[in-house]
Amino acid sequence: MQVERNPVVSFGNGNATAQRIQQDIDELYARITRQKNGPPELLMFAIKGKSTVVYEIVKQYSDTVKGVQSQAMDSFNVIKKGGDRSYHANLLLKVNSKLGGTTVSLNSNFTDARVPTVITF
Repeated sequence: MQVERNPVVSFGNGNATAQRIQQDIDELYARITRQKNGPPELLMFAIKGKSTVVYEIVKQYSDTVKGVQSQAMDSFNVIKKGGDRSYHANLLLKVNSKLGGTTVSLNSNFTDARVPTVITF
């Protein structure tokens, strides 16, 4: 997977009906598929406030109907904790897990597989 340097960004209405939120997700999914020549691997949502209703609609529709992983975040926390490394580290751990959990892979072995090796940083 490559990191997309020019993501598709869309703004929705957090006070919209469930049907409208689902329609917005459909439109975003279609737009990404068209612009990036394929479906997204992950949709990220910054939700204003701690609205469990909007969160549940977004997660249920993205994950089960559209079949794409999603990460919903409270926009207040994203802005407020902009410099909080632990918040972003925890967020990235979730994203990493949802996308298959591969952090690092080597192109070739650099040790003999028969000899136990430990690498520390």
